[in-house]
Amino acid sequence: MLLSHKWFGALAIVWRILSVMCMVKLLKYLWALPITVLGLLLLLLALPSRPHVARLRIGQTSALCAWGGWLSSWLRKHPLGAMSAASIGHVVIARNARQLCWSGAHELEHVRQTELWGIFMPFAYVLNGLWQLVRGKRFYRDNYFEVAAYRFGPERFDRRDKR
Repeated sequence: MLLSHKWFGALAIVWRILSVMCMVKLLKYLWALPITVLGLLLLLLALPSRPHVARLRIGQTSALCAWGGWLSSWLRKHPLGAMSAASIGHVVIARNARQLCWSGAHELEHVRQTELWGIFMPFAYVLNGLWQLVRGKRFYRDNYFEVAAYRFGPERFDRRDKR
């Protein structure tokens, strides 16, 4: 007999594990959806400028990525300062493909953080930055979310401790 009852039991366990993993991933997407919708709206506004769009995935974390077009100049002239890339929920925008490759792992860490914090991510980010200022540190570089994200990608080697 090719398949015994033991095999069916093992297959049922594997099926249950895969089902739970898919459910957890779906819940992460739903939890981050309000933030992701903002990123999708930004991408929708950028569509007339014909940005490049692709999916970026590292491990279990993935995001819709866009670069070029109007997004490039927007990131360069951002009101909070020039940026190479930014993540808004499950949407990562970058100036160009090179910047996306350079900071993709960093931005995917922010995507993972958004999966964890959901709608509270922007508030937690700002509150932590303000807490760093109260402690006499820097809003951006000493922010818990940025410190965690700088552990990934090549920019971790370029982190200078300047004030």
